[in-house]
Amino acid sequence: MKTIGNYEARTHWSEILQGVKNGERYVILHKGEPIAELIPPQGDNKQVRSRRAAEKMLRLMAARASVEVDINALVDEGRD
Repeated sequence: MKTIGNYEARTHWSEILQGVKNGERYVILHKGEPIAELIPPQGDNKQVRSRRAAEKMLRLMAARASVEVDINALVDEGRD
């Protein structure tokens, strides 16, 4: 979730709305105090669900140890 000031929210409204459309969440501050949260609707669209699935997959891949595969050995094994 990103925090932005009231002035920034007003001056960059179209970019912020595009971010919300893409699944971003914002907390709008006024004099350093949170006054509003701008979040996508609960019924996520297909693009947001796809992005979340891809992010989850990337986190899973990063957490796993890398595996080295010798393609030539596998090919040779299949020739036996």
